[in-house]
Amino acid sequence: MQHAAVEVLRASRWERIANLVMGAVLALMGLSSPLLFLVPGSSARVFCVALGALFAVAGITLTVRALRVAVVLDTDELRYTGFFASATIPRDAITTVLDDCTVEWRSADGRERRTALWVFRPAYVDDGTKFAPYWRWRRAGLLRVRQWAGARAV
Repeated sequence: MQHAAVEVLRASRWERIANLVMGAVLALMGLSSPLLFLVPGSSARVFCVALGALFAVAGITLTVRALRVAVVLDTDELRYTGFFASATIPRDAITTVLDDCTVEWRSADGRERRTALWVFRPAYVDDGTKFAPYWRWRRAGLLRVRQWAGARAV
């Protein structure tokens, strides 16, 4: 019995590493916020701790997940592993794949849902600039998801 090939759509290696580095920088910023307490007479200590904790958690999460961000097109479902959230969407439930990288689908209970595929943002129209190759894969990935799902375009 032969299974259909699973297709994995993800950013290039350099972009995944850049996201990993940015996550590490964000985590270091958050973890270094207690150093502000060493400054005599510093104010807003609670704010600095709260903001530092937020940066640290977001940075650590981004660092851990940066290399795994992808859209997996299986035979009967779309699995999205995102920077902060993941989703599994049945193929036959997808109704629309929007140009803003959002998938509209109907859940088993009949509710309309929307899931943003952040790995494909922004999927601009190719304007021919020198930076276009850096994001051109995003548009191609979005079009591949639309084709795979057999969904309408909006």
